[in-house]
Order: sequence, then structure tokens, then C-alpha cells
Amino acid sequence: MADLVVKDLDDLAADLSELISQFEGALDLENDDSKIWGQHNANLSMGDFADNWTVHRDDMVKDMKKLRDKVKKVDEAWAEADRQLLETFEEKK
Repeated sequence: MADLVVKDLDDLAADLSELISQFEGALDLENDDSKIWGQHNANLSMGDFADNWTVHRDDMVKDMKKLRDKVKKVDEAWAEADRQLLETFEEKK
């Protein structure tokens, strides 16, 4: 029977944290391009897009935070199970 190997969950959680910070930091850049589009209606359209994107970005950030938290819990649970299994083997020696 093959060994079950779980690795890189901590890396995945760290990557998700980095993505979350990038998405949250994107709000600072949202209005950098305002009024560069020339026509008034183009500026309004781009503003509407930015506002709409903010709502969707916020939803994605919430979902990424939930996923990151679940990954961390799985990683912690796996490490604890692995520790307990090791203790069991050491007791039987």
C-alpha cells in the first residue's frame, strides 16, 4: 500500500495570503486611471466597471480567506495526526 503524503499545505496557505493581500491592495490602484479615457462617457463607463469589480473582488477575497483558513486547519490537523501516529509507533518499540 502506498504511503499517503500530504505536503505543501503551508505553502498553499501562504500563497493564498499573498493573493489576498494583492487583491486587497488593488483598491489603492482602482482610481489611478480615472479621467484618462478622454470622453466623459468613457470615464463614466470605466468608473462603473471599477465599482462593479470592487464588489466582485471583495467577494473573491472573502472566499479566498475562507479557503486559506480551511487549508490551515487541514494542515494543522494533518500535523497533529502525524504526531499522534508517531507517538503510537514509539510507544510500541
